[in-house]
Amino acid sequence: MVRSTLVAALFAVSATAFAQTAPTPVPAPARYVDVIDWPASEAGMDRFFNAEVRLNAAFDKVCGDTFCEGEYANLRPLQLRCSVDATKSTVKQCVWTFSGSHAGVNGKTGAVQVAAKLYKCKLPLAKDTPVDAFYALLEGETPLDGKLPMSRASIYDGLVGCL
Repeated sequence: MVRSTLVAALFAVSATAFAQTAPTPVPAPARYVDVIDWPASEAGMDRFFNAEVRLNAAFDKVCGDTFCEGEYANLRPLQLRCSVDATKSTVKQCVWTFSGSHAGVNGKTGAVQVAAKLYKCKLPLAKDTPVDAFYALLEGETPLDGKLPMSRASIYDGLVGCL
């Protein structure tokens, strides 16, 4: 009886040890990734952030004569973020966020009153826009006004309906 109990206990320990060392399945890679992680993790970081800086500068040049004349005259670009279909090397979606505010002082109380707004502007991308063609626009002379690849629209056109 002691021997069978000992064998059973050893068998249970061995089974537990085997279960703990069995390999875990590797998850399938995500179909959609952030553009900074295309074609590999963080591989596009420098290129994308440099392109974003150029796009922000282009926005700043036109802001005063266009978008920044309304209720929120101090619009600022916050962040551009794009998703890539890693299986096709195409841009799925880009959203460019902006913030704006206006403030004033209440003459009776001295309280500063602020109204602020966040804008989430989707770029008017064509379906299956190749990543490299998208970068070619952002790195070109007219990132805001140039036509998006495979499209008749520009990034500027997309902002008109958003801001």
